Amino acid sequence: MYKILLRQDLVPNVHLFKIEAPAVARKCQAGQFIVVRVDEEGERIPLTIADWDREEGSVTIVFMEVGATTRDLARLHEGDSVADFVGPLGLPTHVEDFGTVACVAGGVGVAVITRWRAP
Repeated sequence: MYKILLRQDLVPNVHLFKIEAPAVARKCQAGQFIVVRVDEEGERIPLTIADWDREEGSVTIVFMEVGATTRDLARLHEGDSVADFVGPLGLPTHVEDFGTVACVAGGVGVAVITRWRAP
């Protein structure tokens, strides 16, 4: 089980969860994702990693309620747990040093671009 350390409701149907997952946090890189399962009967869904803290052992996800599984996830609170939190998965984003750049995103994509750090 993976404990929810922090829950923030960004707007009525968009939520930020910080999840206790030290093994995942140790290996996270920008552009990767995790697969989460709310409970033993639930489906697995992929969510982009929005942030991580290797020292704290936490991974942050931001999601919008758009279906049954994300609605089930949104019903959880700080101190609750999810059954599975697998990752990091996917290839990390390749970032080169181009100097000053502007990143543009909309919706929940904004949460993800704020994580980028210079190599």
